[in-house]
Amino acid sequence: MTYIPIEELEDFLEVARPKFVLDKWSDITRDLQEYHFASRLFNKAGPDDMEGPQVEWRLQIDNNDNFTFTGLYQPDVTSRKNLLTHAHMHWSMNTSNYTYDIKENVFRTSTVEIIKYMQVLEHSLYNSYFDNMERAMFGSGPTSPTQTKPPPASLLWWIQPYNTDTGYGNESATYQLASGVTSDFLGMNPYGYDSVGTAGVDRKAYRGWRNRVGTYSQFSEADAVDTIIECMDKCKFKTAHQYADLAPGDKPRWELLTTYATLKKSRALAQTNNDNLGSSLSKFKDSVVIRGAELVPVWAWSNQDFGCARTDGIVVGVDWSTMHYYSANGLRMRKPPVKQDKDCHDVYWQYMDDSGQLVCYDPARNFAVNSTVDVTEHN
Repeated sequence: MTYIPIEELEDFLEVARPKFVLDKWSDITRDLQEYHFASRLFNKAGPDDMEGPQVEWRLQIDNNDNFTFTGLYQPDVTSRKNLLTHAHMHWSMNTSNYTYDIKENVFRTSTVEIIKYMQVLEHSLYNSYFDNMERAMFGSGPTSPTQTKPPPASLLWWIQPYNTDTGYGNESATYQLASGVTSDFLGMNPYGYDSVGTAGVDRKAYRGWRNRVGTYSQFSEADAVDTIIECMDKCKFKTAHQYADLAPGDKPRWELLTTYATLKKSRALAQTNNDNLGSSLSKFKDSVVIRGAELVPVWAWSNQDFGCARTDGIVVGVDWSTMHYYSANGLRMRKPPVKQDKDCHDVYWQYMDDSGQLVCYDPARNFAVNSTVDVTEHN
């Protein structure tokens, strides 16, 4: 059988693909049980694009404080302040690809086999994209405003855990937890960004731009659970005049993201608490909940082989209505036409280019509580 010329291959695939019911294959490359970027932040049905050379949005940083009590014949007094600033972030860009040689044996086989082969290549392309975006979302994020190939901001870039190591926001005694205090709004600027601030806004200057942090030494009712509950209480801000919230979608607005080892500890504790109807932590339908918010394992933090396993037993309280992933206009998983290799004329490239950024509109509604004792994760 002669192979299908490349100029006919794309037309052939377009015509032939709908006519065949393909056999399924087993994909044994998946490292994680769930991919939160795909399920929580990636909107397949209605992607959110933003135009412009960077991501930009407005922040109110002050109020015109002209309220006063008055009496008869009192003169009016007013003042004006600069109420707004702009937060801004550069786009993160990524690319992935696959190649094929039209002299490969598969192109001399049946039409069904050719379609199967191309489908596996496509599947692998998307696997690579979602694997690496999951690492980006649950890693440390960009490390410098001048980084040449920065990943997008990660969840923990926005929701900073408490860290007093050199170079981190809590290094200075000014921004450390007071003695006997286990939580406060001390989520400071990310590592490498202290000179420019978080999305251009300095958390040292604006307390309302910080997330809450907390620490614990034991996962017990009186230690970890109590600190998490305090963070939940103090991160639920309500404005005096209610404006519409960002649409959180059909999933729970609040989640407690954690590692699998920490989830196991919480299950053991919840099991002992189930008889206590007043307990704040309980087990319900195989889920562990604190004040109605479920503890959800982040497998990227729990898998030693994936590249971003944690050892701090972290629990991150996320208000998903404050998080939004934007794609650069016209660059969301863009697949240009297949391109012939400049050096190998029988080899063809399929690229997929993408550009996006994770935005947190209100970090103070989120928190990170981590253990002061190392917690080991096992695959």
